[in-house]
Amino acid sequence: MKSAVENMVTAHMGTIESVYAVNIRNKSEVARWIADRTKEEQITLTITTAMNTWVMINAGGGSVDIPVNLLDQIHNSLTPGN
Repeated sequence: MKSAVENMVTAHMGTIESVYAVNIRNKSEVARWIADRTKEEQITLTITTAMNTWVMINAGGGSVDIPVNLLDQIHNSLTPGN
């Protein structure tokens, strides 16, 4: 069963896909990655907002994978000392 964070992230990625006419191929992996690292709604929203910006700049339609190193960078910037 998906956690609340996974559901939130999956919903946000669905919106990103609709807005930018892209298919995020690794949605489940990204949702689990984020849920494994935070339960805080504000951090989750900040990460998904940063992903939105990355997709807007980099995807250009079609299909895309969200890079794990991007998620690492975003998460590390939000949680100093980790």
